[in-house]
Amino acid sequence: MVQFEGRYQHERSENFDEFLKAIGVPLIPRKLVLTANPVVEVFRQEERWVIRMNTLVRTIEYNFLPGETIETETMGGVAQNVFMIEEGRITQTQTSSKYTTEVIREFTDESLVMTITHVESGTVCHRYFRRL
Repeated sequence: MVQFEGRYQHERSENFDEFLKAIGVPLIPRKLVLTANPVVEVFRQEERWVIRMNTLVRTIEYNFLPGETIETETMGGVAQNVFMIEEGRITQTQTSSKYTTEVIREFTDESLVMTITHVESGTVCHRYFRRL
């Protein structure tokens, strides 16, 4: 089984600007987000999983048990998140009053690939990270 835990450095994204437009991120914050090269950390705290994305602008952290609904703040307000852990990947469904996204985080020994889908429009982006 692939090791999820570790640190991952962002290398590139595909279609991320179109995804941010689809979820309604305004131009200036969108341009700021597009210039960020986040580091993603994945680790366990006892039974709970933590996914933390660190950028110069802000830190996004998810602290969850698989199948549990957790609430987080997004650019669009409050969202409900459910995470599931499957072989080689962590899936996340995020639902807010404005949109729903599905995130698949696929892990290998060398990398993390995030496939993010804006459900309402079908817009898909990919973000690629290398394991540090």
